[in-house]
Amino acid sequence: MNASQGPTLALMSEQAGDRTAWVHLIPAGTFTGVDGRGPYKLTDASAVMTATREKSGRSKIVIDYEHQSLNTKNNGHPAPAAGWIVGLEDRKDGIWGLVEWTERAAAHVANKEYRYISPVFAHSKEGDVLSLHNAALTNIPNLDQLVALNRAEPSMENEHVNAKLKAAAKLLGLPDTASQAEILAKLNELSSVASELAGLTGEPAFSINSANPDPTRFVPIGDFERVVAEGNKLRQGITKKDAEEHVAAHVRNGKLLPFLKDWAVDLCMVNKGQFDGFISRVGPGFKDIATASHARAFPPDADNRRGDLTSEELAICTNMGISPDDFSKARS
Repeated sequence: MNASQGPTLALMSEQAGDRTAWVHLIPAGTFTGVDGRGPYKLTDASAVMTATREKSGRSKIVIDYEHQSLNTKNNGHPAPAAGWIVGLEDRKDGIWGLVEWTERAAAHVANKEYRYISPVFAHSKEGDVLSLHNAALTNIPNLDQLVALNRAEPSMENEHVNAKLKAAAKLLGLPDTASQAEILAKLNELSSVASELAGLTGEPAFSINSANPDPTRFVPIGDFERVVAEGNKLRQGITKKDAEEHVAAHVRNGKLLPFLKDWAVDLCMVNKGQFDGFISRVGPGFKDIATASHARAFPPDADNRRGDLTSEELAICTNMGISPDDFSKARS
């Protein structure tokens, strides 16, 4: 028994056959049928399982086809069994039953000719589930909260991974149906962008490929979390116009040297917070340099012998006290 699950209740003493599977029979909490019946409540799964055992005695609980065992008296048709419930288990999402399928029913389920289960249970006037009567194979279930048969036992241990994959796909802007390979491809794409960003900012990069993940076995959660964090950073950029205005203000205030303007605009478009952090750490130093340079008071046309500066650039040199020749060299 899994430690995260409640007690298991056997309904008979015989050994179950090879064609067995755990099937979701009653959902946890409050639920309503597709046809509007309900709401029903599963408030005490242990009590429901105990009452079910007392009612069934030494008999196995039948699973039939389309509830024919309830209709056979009216329509006269036979009601062959599809399987027998030989055990019950309390899990966090409700009551599950260990089912021993008949050979025919096992083939139907394996071929996905039947995909859903439909339970019949007794309940109080208030809707509290009291006991399980039986269940049926169907393709038109009234309780769509139950786990589909083709997703039952074989994939139970993968439910946590499937939930992680869906969450990852959502964060990465991919559809819920994205495969592990598609998610890893997107992660590697973000990894490449993050490496380029690291080259601009000086921060250490990381690599998804270095983990050598096997997409058929697991998702590298540690790398995924780091990539998502980096992806969130990448969504902190601003428009080019706003970036140019933001950077220009810092240049005017003497907090940023003019020849760093293009780099600063590019960084703001990707991650404004990264740029602001850079300014907060080194801005005062730039301001001191700009102030000291301003004392030199170069004339507007000094050292501009090549004539390669625009009037706007000359004005910047004048305001910042930078030699036009030094400005040209730095720009180059």
